[in-house]
Amino acid sequence: MAITLNTIVKLPKSQKILILAGLLVIIAGLYAYLVYLPASAEIEKKKVEMSRLETQVRELRTVAANMKRFQEESAKLREELELAMAQLPTSKEIPSLLANVSNLGKEAGLEFLLFRPSPEVTREFYAEIPVEIKVKGTYNEVAIFFDKVSKLPRIVNISGVSMEAAKEELGRWEITTACTATTFKFIEKAAVDLAKEKKVEEKKGVPPTKK
Repeated sequence: MAITLNTIVKLPKSQKILILAGLLVIIAGLYAYLVYLPASAEIEKKKVEMSRLETQVRELRTVAANMKRFQEESAKLREELELAMAQLPTSKEIPSLLANVSNLGKEAGLEFLLFRPSPEVTREFYAEIPVEIKVKGTYNEVAIFFDKVSKLPRIVNISGVSMEAAKEELGRWEITTACTATTFKFIEKAAVDLAKEKKVEEKKGVPPTKK
């Protein structure tokens, strides 16, 4: 039997209330499914996005508030790097620097028994140049030599110092001192790249290519 408006009007009041309640439940369900739930999901998504943006804003405000300090620290680091670079000689300066070290030892009164540069040790952007040194002279002369080397404008590190027992010669006590004097030099970018290529080729077992 078809349900019409007249049929509903003729129903008892209790049934009319049940039908109305059913319609309200259906409408509420459709609203929740079609409107409320999607809107709630979108709101949660927006809340997460808003929280992320607020965090970024706080971080940017912190950076902005400390920008001057960051700039000052950056400028200080650049100055320190420039100072360090100024203390590392270039390839052209190495021979004169080594000659200067030798002259300082002679000026201190030392007799050189050995002054032998060892193979360079390549690092990331610089190379170490160790020099084996053996000298003979008094303890005071050795101390003067080391002091003069420490005051050079270029970096020269003295390491591995060993001294033999002092012996009296011609009225003065002399000792034989051995050490390693290590200086450093910048490696030009091309040289650094070649060194890296050589290491890669050695690991692969490929003969190094000639440049």
